[in-house]
Amino acid sequence: MQIIGTLERWDAIRAGDQIATERLTAIPPETITAANRTELSIEVRQALGRLGCSDLYEHQARAITVALEGSNVVLQAPTASGKSLAFQIPMIEALLRDPAAHALMLYPTKALAFDQRDQLQRLTTAIPDCHVQSWWYDGDVSTSERDAIRRSPPAVLMTNPEMLNLSFLGHGELWTGFLRSVKWVVLDEIHEYRGYFGSNLSMLLRRFRHYLHRLGADPRFFLCSATCANAKEHAEGLTGAPFVEVNATSSIRPTRDFVFVRPELRDYNYWKIFQLRVVNAGLACLAEGQATLVFCPSRKFAEQCHRVALRRIAELGDNVPRGVGKESIEVYRAGLSTKKRQDVQERLKRGEVRLVFATNALELGIDIGGLDGVILAGFPDSIMAAWQRIGRAGRSWKSDAFVLYFARNNPVDQFHASNLPAFLTKPLDELVINPRNPDLVERHVPCVLHESRNAAALRKGGEILRPALYEAAEKKFRAGAVVARGVSPQRYVNLRGGGSGQYVLKKGETEIGTMSAQQQFREAYDRAIYMHGGITFRVTEVASGRDGGSIQLQEEQPFFRTNPIITTQVAMQAVFAGRKWGSSGPEVTYGDSSSMERIHQVVEVDERSDTERDRWTPSSNQARFDRAHALRISLAAGDADEAAHPTVGIGVTTCQHLLRVGALFSIPIDAHDVFTHADIGSRSVFLVESYPGGIGIARKALDIWRGILEVGIDVATRCGCAKGCPNCITPPRARDLDKEAGIQFARRLLNDSEDDHTLEFRMGLWEPVH
Repeated sequence: MQIIGTLERWDAIRAGDQIATERLTAIPPETITAANRTELSIEVRQALGRLGCSDLYEHQARAITVALEGSNVVLQAPTASGKSLAFQIPMIEALLRDPAAHALMLYPTKALAFDQRDQLQRLTTAIPDCHVQSWWYDGDVSTSERDAIRRSPPAVLMTNPEMLNLSFLGHGELWTGFLRSVKWVVLDEIHEYRGYFGSNLSMLLRRFRHYLHRLGADPRFFLCSATCANAKEHAEGLTGAPFVEVNATSSIRPTRDFVFVRPELRDYNYWKIFQLRVVNAGLACLAEGQATLVFCPSRKFAEQCHRVALRRIAELGDNVPRGVGKESIEVYRAGLSTKKRQDVQERLKRGEVRLVFATNALELGIDIGGLDGVILAGFPDSIMAAWQRIGRAGRSWKSDAFVLYFARNNPVDQFHASNLPAFLTKPLDELVINPRNPDLVERHVPCVLHESRNAAALRKGGEILRPALYEAAEKKFRAGAVVARGVSPQRYVNLRGGGSGQYVLKKGETEIGTMSAQQQFREAYDRAIYMHGGITFRVTEVASGRDGGSIQLQEEQPFFRTNPIITTQVAMQAVFAGRKWGSSGPEVTYGDSSSMERIHQVVEVDERSDTERDRWTPSSNQARFDRAHALRISLAAGDADEAAHPTVGIGVTTCQHLLRVGALFSIPIDAHDVFTHADIGSRSVFLVESYPGGIGIARKALDIWRGILEVGIDVATRCGCAKGCPNCITPPRARDLDKEAGIQFARRLLNDSEDDHTLEFRMGLWEPVH
């Protein structure tokens, strides 16, 4: 905690800031001597000894044993707990025993694949005369290299989900020899595969398993995650295969000191001042000799921090402290060349670089050496992502580390800044996907037909494609669908976005993000002021197509704001499941919804003087969205006097924001994955997903809706404002809210559902629960 004094001297924290501190002491691991593991060959045991790994962590040993016994394994363990070695050892054992066998390793990012190959090579080179070689296969590999790899593949190939879809399945005939001999499939960092991306991957992996089955291959799967609460459920949802879970979540950690800061900043020039505070904190840590990684909310923010830090050093001149030099500061983000990113990683490991401003590109389990601490410039999208970033420092349980967090002015950031103990004790997130999403099924079915070629091949191992792909593909074959020659439907599947109503954000020719069609309509209409990564933009053009489109952005003055006057109607189209508490208690349902929205007018304001600059109606001012999964919570209407009371309407309107904020804390989602709505007439609040067909959020919310509301109430109650503010529940453009009325309505929902529900929705009927 001595760093606090240095932070004050560098003007990173000030007297008016709210500061919370806490220490988590180290938990030493239980170890098992590798030399005593008889399931390992003498070659592997000796190699571990040469690498200084004569002792294995207990969870490593259990995972290795289960894997070598023939089961699919999902390992849930904290960062820096040796997960890589846990899957490398059984994989190498299997490849040594069968020289004709192959392994495929799947990674969400190139940087992680490169890092894992380095670690794998350290193990294989420690084994004399080891034939196990590894290489990566992705879009950056040259055509000649691809041909050579396909003709004579190494024992281990590393790739990404896109290449699995486009090459290994899109051109499976070129990979027949390799795929028939695949004995191991490894997926690391499976918490990255959630929501839209994860739902796509669940269908891709079922297609892959089905294709391998028809070739006679039945590989073992080894999946890893550092930060999720439902690892087994998620692994089985992703692959459709059974798994044995090995869990080591609370069995190992280093000593970590936490400093959570809620800075007192004025609204005008907020982001510029916030950024300067973050930069000063990084330089303060550098002055103390601490190797530090600063996680920034956007690529632009990281680049600006880097420039500001270099300028601050130049301003100090001869007064710059020893060790604080330009050569020791770098930036790391997506968009940099592979060579540049690898150079930064290597210089970090060697200690030449001591301060890095990075995006979430360094969030995953890349080995970047012994960092002393991390700075979080704002809270990440989820608790899970926060712990991933925190785990970058303290890469050994014996090494102390610090975590410095600066809160931005939004409810999630402010809540965590004020509730450090709650953050440290909160259970890990449960990941959600939907392998039944009908829109995604429709996109993957042509691929299934292409990969099967005929109905007989589809039926061989067809159960692997369930719960949804097999039935949809069989129906297509029965209807006479024929696979077109020379066409690869795999190229029409965008695994990470771009379909199902996705818009690409562009600044010039550079893509800087994506958003759903619903979000585009509300926030990125013609001439809208839109914030992205802390930067203010003006929407200059919206190009729309059947599956979304693109949005051109241009940087704008930070003090301009646009406020749309929007009316929304949301209705349930079909109910899948529901629960009811008597005749007068809450009714909670989950199903398909439709929403109709209209922008009546947009008002542009100059915040410096709070004066109106302009007023207009966008050219596209009405939209309908169908097939979005939603949760609906409603309370039976009371008597006429109560229904007419003004606090009931404002309570319902405000309660939707309690539901929205609570969901952000309770389910690992991005803020743009959902929106909320209130219907005063039916006393209902809705949590609606932003993607057609569902990605699992509303389904999960049906089970935990009470906990979601309780979190929303807690966040609002802890804030000292009277009516609701940006630090607790108020979204940027909300009007006419009453926090107490919203809390009162939410508590009534909770009070009236304390007992078990009495009715359940089944096949169109409300049936008593016995």
